Amino acid sequence: MTQPPVATDTAPAPVALVYCGAGVLAAEPVVQPAPTATRIVPPSSRRRLVESAVLFVGAILFLRAMTVEPFGVPTGSMAPTLSGNHRALACPRCQYPVRVGEPGSKRPDHPDVHCPNCGLSGLPVAAAPEITGDRLLVDKNVFRLRSPRRWEVAVFICPSDKSKPYVKRVVGRPGERLQLRDGDVWVNGELARKTLAEARECRVPVFDADFAPPGGWSRRWLPDGIAPTITSARPRPNPEWLSEDGGELTFRATGASAPRLAAYWHVSPDTATAEVIRDGFEYNGHSPASQDYPVHDFLIEFEAELLSGTGAVVCKMTDGADEATAHVAAGGEFGESKLLVPPKGLVRTANRPPLKPGRVYRFEMAFVDRRVSVAVEGREFFSWDLPPADRRADVTSPFKIGAQGIDLAVRHVRLYRDVYYRPGDRHGSATPFQLGSDEYFLLGDNSPNSDDSRSWQIPAVPERNFLGKPFLLHQPSRPAHWAVGGRQVDAQSIDWGRIRWLR
Repeated sequence: MTQPPVATDTAPAPVALVYCGAGVLAAEPVVQPAPTATRIVPPSSRRRLVESAVLFVGAILFLRAMTVEPFGVPTGSMAPTLSGNHRALACPRCQYPVRVGEPGSKRPDHPDVHCPNCGLSGLPVAAAPEITGDRLLVDKNVFRLRSPRRWEVAVFICPSDKSKPYVKRVVGRPGERLQLRDGDVWVNGELARKTLAEARECRVPVFDADFAPPGGWSRRWLPDGIAPTITSARPRPNPEWLSEDGGELTFRATGASAPRLAAYWHVSPDTATAEVIRDGFEYNGHSPASQDYPVHDFLIEFEAELLSGTGAVVCKMTDGADEATAHVAAGGEFGESKLLVPPKGLVRTANRPPLKPGRVYRFEMAFVDRRVSVAVEGREFFSWDLPPADRRADVTSPFKIGAQGIDLAVRHVRLYRDVYYRPGDRHGSATPFQLGSDEYFLLGDNSPNSDDSRSWQIPAVPERNFLGKPFLLHQPSRPAHWAVGGRQVDAQSIDWGRIRWLR
């Protein structure tokens, strides 16, 4: 019985008909050539490098066109926040880094320059290497989403000079009446105050205990109640509860019911006299004290380590009119931190965990714009506003540090002052300046040497003139020495310690 054909998915093999004579055709299979395997050749390293470079350049061009653009800072009107072209050197006595900008970077015969930390005069600025100004990354879109805020840095086109971008700090906003009085900004007849975060951005260094001259800072630290005198040695030895070693202060106050404090005095190592803290700015070159203004707004920061006991870390600050005292609980399981401002007395409390032994804590205290702020590890404990003061005395001893009931080690003490806005020669000084509905008043942090809204022929900047907000100081420079061909060559390199976000 014949079976029906079975369906199959296999295609019949191709055949070829071959003539065999007598009209007979015979089928002969056709031999298919073997398939050739596909070979993938990986790109060379050179090609990968070229492709990566093209993508990187394309991304940079896109970001620059749409969102971010780099800007260079040629002048020092925003120093020390931003440095322009300058000369840099280390103080021969205390090794503090000193920067001197225009005109010092172009005039070898620049007048006397002092170390801003220890006061040494006659620094060899002419022999110092020239350093290019800081470079910033600027967000070009932020002011399209919101308006500029007070105290933030902005890049804009100056209405009195449209040839180049300017960078300054916003201090006056649309519709406000602005006036500069005693170094502070007044808006609509009220004192404009900074938060602690804003005060950090505007601060100017005054003293850094880590950069000590030979012999240390013994004359700048004295027990509370003792004033410096003009002698070759301190007035009397330190009490047994206070010791100083290499910039570190140790307080022995376990069991003490009253605070034991060391006062900082702004004493010159050369004259051994306490000097009034002023707004003179060595970035511009030294100026006589008679040409500088006394300052009253200060910030301090330091590290504290609880050694033993239960009590409090104590900080006092004054602005020449009032004194504020912070007690931060330390040791034990429970404790109440408090802020005292005479004559009111206790004005703030904070129920925070007390400081623990063996840990190192970063303290900050500010008395700026008549606002007292205290923070530990970046977390604000207190903030209290005092009414404006009619008169403030000159300040030679702005703060005191100490302990109550505990043994305490204090390190890395730094003192700063707030920007002192000098009165302008045209706008916002003798009388308030009225801003329009979309106008801003901008000032430089280097107030003694800044061309800004105080002096421009057209002082107010329209909002449409803003180009963006700097958000990263990404390329600050510092002096470097490279060995080339067996000899030393002066050069520049990135100052990694100064790279930071701008808030």
